[in-house]
Amino acid sequence: MFNTQALKKVSQLARVKLRSWDDFRKIPIATREDIKAFAARGLGDDAFNVTATSGSTSSRLVIVHSRQAYDAHLKRLTKIYRQVGAKPGVLCLNLCSYELNSGGRLMEAAYKAAGCGVIPLGPISTPEKVTEAVRLIIALKPTMVNAYTNQLYDLFSALGCKHPIRRCVVNGELLWPEYRKRIEQLGNVDVHDHYGAMEVSGFAIALRSNDEWMKVTPDGLLLEVLQENKTAAATGTGDLLVTDLNNTCLPFIRYRLGDRVELVRRKGALWVKVLGRTEDSILVNGVVIMKQDLVRAAGDFLRHPRFFFIITKDPVKYYDRIIINVAGSLKETPAELAAAIVASVGMDKCLDVRLYKGELPRTPNGKINYFIDARKEK
Repeated sequence: MFNTQALKKVSQLARVKLRSWDDFRKIPIATREDIKAFAARGLGDDAFNVTATSGSTSSRLVIVHSRQAYDAHLKRLTKIYRQVGAKPGVLCLNLCSYELNSGGRLMEAAYKAAGCGVIPLGPISTPEKVTEAVRLIIALKPTMVNAYTNQLYDLFSALGCKHPIRRCVVNGELLWPEYRKRIEQLGNVDVHDHYGAMEVSGFAIALRSNDEWMKVTPDGLLLEVLQENKTAAATGTGDLLVTDLNNTCLPFIRYRLGDRVELVRRKGALWVKVLGRTEDSILVNGVVIMKQDLVRAAGDFLRHPRFFFIITKDPVKYYDRIIINVAGSLKETPAELAAAIVASVGMDKCLDVRLYKGELPRTPNGKINYFIDARKEK
């Protein structure tokens, strides 16, 4: 996986002499703040496009790509889309917004490179745009849709299941499995999760609509997993680190992408399963909340760190809920604790309080639910 040619490329990007992959793993891990600081010092001479984004973190990030990086991203996306049926004779409705790097224009170019025709409609964020999309589908009969997560539900709620569309590719945050199933039943379609990031474009896709594992196309990328013992490995479970070998003007070297994943290698191919976000913020019912603000608000009220938060979704209404589990007993009422946290972080009233006896919450298959563990805070 990590060959000599890749090591030379990293050496050129990092402007340091790397004699071995042990030297590579000594390079400090980069975060969004490091990328921001690099971009603030000035753009490289070979900058091809510049994009400002924030994603779900509410933290603005300027991304700069060289022409070489753009071309590599385009080739990788084309390979990915071909794996789920993009080919000559296929017409794709593109509902993604238009940005040069990993946004709608690059996606559109990738579908065209795979031989597809493309209907470049863009976002359907209003009822009028949903109606326009339905009319286009009835008139032009596309068989694929490229969309962000919430767009598919709006589209098939209006369109129903009588249409020519057979499969959809979802960009952005991965669909919650029950939500994906609901969309598939609503529209009688297959929905494939597509994994990537604005920083490095797409690099993995689910070959089957109901598969939580996605096949990685790592062309031009080196992927590592930062394990809990703070050592990095080519496979395993932990925070995902990405090195982009082609972006010469804004090097992403050992960049912590913000996701916790599991990487495995099967029959020569790399597969990824996304386990959750590791960024410092979360998105609850459309509101960005900083994890440290949640922890601080609860800690100020309880005056001890023996608590943790769980993020859940209602299986019917798809409504986010935060549950705070507190050890021992409460001096004040649960309602008073909930009100204090809500008032501090400015979110809506979607918080429950429960007492626990030291057991971590688990799902029926034994996995630990996504939670923010304040017991490790000092």
